[in-house]
Amino acid sequence: MKWIAEVQNLNYMAIAIATIASYVLGFVWYHWTVFGEAWANALGLTREEADNTEGLGGAFAISLVSGLTKTIFIALLMSATNTSGVLNGAFFGAVIATAFTVTSLAYYNGFARTPSKLTLINSAHSVVELALIGAIIGIFT
Repeated sequence: MKWIAEVQNLNYMAIAIATIASYVLGFVWYHWTVFGEAWANALGLTREEADNTEGLGGAFAISLVSGLTKTIFIALLMSATNTSGVLNGAFFGAVIATAFTVTSLAYYNGFARTPSKLTLINSAHSVVELALIGAIIGIFT
């Protein structure tokens, strides 16, 4: 596989849409009325502390760059494996998230004694996020 050629042939409109969708998903997922309250409680944060975004500009920027990186990686892997279509893309993304992120979070957080509720919320977000990215890339493939 010629990686440079593959990167040049990616659908960057699909990548932009999937990246933005991943960012919006994070906003919705961690919103107080969805999983934000449970997430904050698992971290021992009050609503005021959780809603305070002062000093989090770097974290928001990293979140966007992270979404872009994951989207490009999923698009490359889908291209390399000839994966196309919404359902195939969603399944592909969910499998990648489970294989890498969920398993890693489970043992990192287990040794760190992180509350299992937090691990579950973050792991589920990762699975849904990569499934969403895969589905969007799959639409354009």
